Amino acid sequence: MHVSGIYYPQNQSQSKDVELRLSELGVTLYEYGSVLAQYSEYQQGQQITGLPVEISFEDGSRFVPHSTAHRWPSQSTWDAWVEKVERHKLALLCCVVMSAVFVWLLFFKIIPSGAAAAAKALPDSVKQATSEQTLKAIELIYLEPTQLATDQQQHIQSLWQSHIKRIDNPPPNLILHHYQAPEIGANAFALPDGQVVLTDELAELLKDNDTALLAILLHEIGHVEHQHGITLAAQSAGASVALALMFGDLEGFAEIVLGTGSTLLQQQFSRDMEREADSYALEQLSNLGYSPTAFAEAMQALAEEHKMDSELGNTLLQYMSSHPSVSERIERAKQAQ
Repeated sequence: MHVSGIYYPQNQSQSKDVELRLSELGVTLYEYGSVLAQYSEYQQGQQITGLPVEISFEDGSRFVPHSTAHRWPSQSTWDAWVEKVERHKLALLCCVVMSAVFVWLLFFKIIPSGAAAAAKALPDSVKQATSEQTLKAIELIYLEPTQLATDQQQHIQSLWQSHIKRIDNPPPNLILHHYQAPEIGANAFALPDGQVVLTDELAELLKDNDTALLAILLHEIGHVEHQHGITLAAQSAGASVALALMFGDLEGFAEIVLGTGSTLLQQQFSRDMEREADSYALEQLSNLGYSPTAFAEAMQALAEEHKMDSELGNTLLQYMSSHPSVSERIERAKQAQ
């Protein structure tokens, strides 16, 4: 094999126009017919379509062919296949489409399914550690000590405890916490291990409607029952690991595993998870002898409390939110009667 190109000697600023001859014995470089250098081995550089593929030698010297189409015998079968695809527009388009489909399947089907299975297999100690980590972070950023009157706290705790006893097979370790949350406002959320946080603002909003407040608490118990919190953390960890593998950042695996609890601060439950928790609340309300309209009343009160300043803002919020629309949830509750 005879190849013309440019030779870049090690530690020299001047390049040389040479001819390379490749044989079973190695590489010989000729300048004006005279032997310039000989090497027994060479290493092929990165192969990029449309660019010449250089080779390097043991002393640090390099050779770059004049022809961008030249390929060395050391070219791998994979590189040859990739180059053929890159030169074929239809094949390249098919690969792009297939890659997009694969990424969609990975992040929207495979990882969620795997996360749901992993959540069921995780020991309680992992759920407890994740919950404690998350609660500490939320306490630091959003929560303040409760300002509810003692008798109001006792009334809510009594409401909570008395109805938990009447639920068939409730999740274990259910605990209700009271916090003031000026930035969050009227809200409640559940942690994977059964801890539920009720904000003072929500307690005040529904203080005259115990059944509506119970509906919200049952909704949060639904998240615990279906292990949505730990599933969400597992999904986030799985997606992070997949991205790390795709982009070659393997050093962050430990941080990904240790930081899964913090994902509950940053991500909302999916629409399917919210609907599943809604169904749990509506079913339990019915089993306890209450009308499902109590859930609709709670949703209506929350919608009015958190309403946007303009119709456009409300539309954008609904579009961007991972929750089902309030109107959908209210209508569903009414139809459950």
